[in-house]
Amino acid sequence: MSKRAGLRVGTVCYAALVVVFLTSYFALAQQPSGVCPPFFLRDESGAVIDPVYGKNSNVPYSPRQTCGACHDYNKITEGFHFQQGRGEKPTVEMAERYRWVSSPGNYGGNWCSPAPIYRQLAEKKNSNPRMIDMTSFDFVTATCGNCHPGGGPLEYDREGKRYDRWMADPASGLAPGGDNRLDGDYFRARWSETGVIEADCLLCHLPEYDYKVRNQQLAALNFRWAATAGARLAQINGAVKEGKPPSVTYNPAMFDAEGKVSLHIVAQPRNETCEHCHAKPGWKKRGASFSARSDVHMRAGLRCVDCHSSGSRAFDARIRGKEIHQVGKGDDPSGHVRNDLDNTMRDCADCHDSGYLGAPIAKHVDFPPHHIEKIACQTCHIPERYVKSAQVQVSDVFNEGPKIDPPGKHIWTFYDAGMKYWNHYGELTMFTAEDQPTDAFRPALARYKGKIYPVNRVHSAWPGLKIEGQPGLGQPFMKDVFMMWQAHNSDAAKYPELKSITDDNGDGMPEVNRPEEIDAFIGSIKQHLTQTGFDLAGKQVVWVMDDRVYSSGSTYETVPKLEHEASPYASVYKYSHGVGPARSALGAKGCSDCHSSKSDFFFAKVVRYPFGADAKPVTLTQGEFLGYPQVPNNRRPLAYWTGLFFKVLAVLVFAGLFAHMGLEIWRHYRAPQRAE
Repeated sequence: MSKRAGLRVGTVCYAALVVVFLTSYFALAQQPSGVCPPFFLRDESGAVIDPVYGKNSNVPYSPRQTCGACHDYNKITEGFHFQQGRGEKPTVEMAERYRWVSSPGNYGGNWCSPAPIYRQLAEKKNSNPRMIDMTSFDFVTATCGNCHPGGGPLEYDREGKRYDRWMADPASGLAPGGDNRLDGDYFRARWSETGVIEADCLLCHLPEYDYKVRNQQLAALNFRWAATAGARLAQINGAVKEGKPPSVTYNPAMFDAEGKVSLHIVAQPRNETCEHCHAKPGWKKRGASFSARSDVHMRAGLRCVDCHSSGSRAFDARIRGKEIHQVGKGDDPSGHVRNDLDNTMRDCADCHDSGYLGAPIAKHVDFPPHHIEKIACQTCHIPERYVKSAQVQVSDVFNEGPKIDPPGKHIWTFYDAGMKYWNHYGELTMFTAEDQPTDAFRPALARYKGKIYPVNRVHSAWPGLKIEGQPGLGQPFMKDVFMMWQAHNSDAAKYPELKSITDDNGDGMPEVNRPEEIDAFIGSIKQHLTQTGFDLAGKQVVWVMDDRVYSSGSTYETVPKLEHEASPYASVYKYSHGVGPARSALGAKGCSDCHSSKSDFFFAKVVRYPFGADAKPVTLTQGEFLGYPQVPNNRRPLAYWTGLFFKVLAVLVFAGLFAHMGLEIWRHYRAPQRAE
C-alpha cells in the first residue's frame, strides 16, 4: 500500500472514531439525568424475574443484582448508614471507658439509647455461651434492623463472608440454629434459611415504600424477602420463624408489557424518609419535632438533603462524588462514627453569610465580635425547645409504666429536662411525631471544642462491672437486670433486698440514692449473676451514677469526664434543629437577654447529679457550670455602656456641628451689608 493510500485509510478510520465518539456523547447527553428507565428485577443469581411471561416469578428480587446492574453497589454500601461502625475501631477514649465496645457505631458500639444498659454485641470468638448477648443475627431481630437499610453487617460477617452462603457451604461446618462453635456471628443463627438483608435502595428512594410491612417480614425472619414486600412489588406468605417457607406472588400491575418495572424512584430522599428512622430517637435525645411549628427552616420548606447532602450534590469535597453515599454530617459530642467526615454538611454560615438559596444575610449590629467567636449560632437562635427530651436515663429500677414495649425496656426510666418522670416508650407506643405534647424548656449550655452550645447532657445510673487490671467498666446484660426485677416482682422472697429501694422524692418512681439502696442493688445484681452462671471472675459489681463509681453505698471513686459531659457513661447531644425566628433569639431585645440577674444564660439551674441524699437533684447555676467566676447583675455590661457612650458622643458632636453651622448662618445674615 502506498503512503498516500495508507494516509487516506488512516484518515477514514480517525473520522469514523470521531463520529462514534460524538454519537455516543450526544446520545448520553440526551439521556435524562437522575431518572431510572424501566428495568428488569433480578434475583440473587442475577437472573431476570419476569412475572408477565412466567420467568423466575416465585423468588424475591435482589437489590444488589437489580440496582447493581447500573449502579456501583459496593461503593454505595461503603456509606456509614450501611456500615454503622462495622470495621471501625473505637476512639481511644471509648476503648478506655467501655469494655464492651468493638466499634464506634450501633453495630458493636457502646449503646443505642442515651446511656447504658443496652444489649452488647458478642465477640467473634467465645468460650462460654452464657457470655453471649447479642449476635450479628440478633442485631436484626433486636429491632436494629428496622432502620438499618441493609448491607454491611446485615450482609457480611466480620471476616467478610456472606452469612447465608457461608452457612450453607458444607465446608463451614455451620448449621441453622446450632451453637456453631460459639461464633458471635453465627451462634444459634439461621442465615441459610432467612437469607441476608442486602442494601435496600428503595427504602430511601421510593417515597411509597412500606416500612411497616418490611419490619413485619424481618420479625418473621424473612430477611431475603423483606425488600420485595417493602417496595410493594409482591405479596409474601409464610414465615421462616414458624417453619413455613415464604412464597412470592408478584403484583402484575407493577410490570409493563415487557416484564419491566417503572417505579417512582427519586434521587433525593424526602424528609419523611429521613424521619422514619430519625424522628423517634430525635425526640428522645433532643426533643426534635422536625416541624414547621418549631423550626424556621422547615417552615421555609427546606429539606433534610439541603443541608445533609451526598453524592454529586455534596457540599464538601470529602463526600462529593458520583454514587458516594456518605451523607453530610455535623459534629455531635456523642457521635463517633466516621469522625473523619465531621462537619461535611452545610453549617449556618454557609447560607447566612452568603445568602445561599435566598437565606437572609446575618447582621449582628452592636454584637461584640468575641461573642461570635465563643458562642455558637445555635445558642442564641435555639433559646427554647418545644418538645421534651430525656435528661436522665437510669437502668437500675423497674419502670411499671404502661405501654412499654418490648418488655425489656421496663428497666429504663427517663426523666425530662424538668426532672419529671417521663414514660418515653409508653408515649412512643401511643403517639406519633404529630402527637408530641408541648413541654417547653430552655436547653442547658455547655462548652464543646471552644464554643458554647445548647445541649442535652444526659445523666445515667446503671450497674457496672469493674474488671481487674483493665481501665473503664463493663456492664451486665440488659436481660439480666430485667430478669432479676421480674423475679422479684413475681415473688418478693427472691432478691428481698430490692424491697428497700423506694420512692424517696414522691414523684411516683423509685430511685436508687441512699446507701442502703445502693448496697441492695449491688448485692442483688451480684446474686443474680452468680446464680445464673455469669462469669464474674476478676470482676466486681458496682453501681454507677454519672462520674461516681460506687463499690458500696458508702464508698465511691470519681472517674474523669469531659467538660461538656454530665457523665462519661452517657451521651451529650447538641441542639441544631428547632431554630426559632430571629426576633426570638437571645440578644434580640438587648444585652439584658443574657446580662441580667434574671437571665437563664447565667442563672438557670443545671443538674449536677440527678439524685442527692434526699433523692432531689443536686444543681449548680449555668454560670458556675460554664466556669464564670463572676456573673453579671442587673446593671448593664461594660460593652453596653461603652457603646452607649459613643452613640451619645456622636449625637452631641453632630448636634454641636449643626449648632455651629446654624450660628454661622445666623451671623452671616445678621451682619450689616457693606456698600458696593
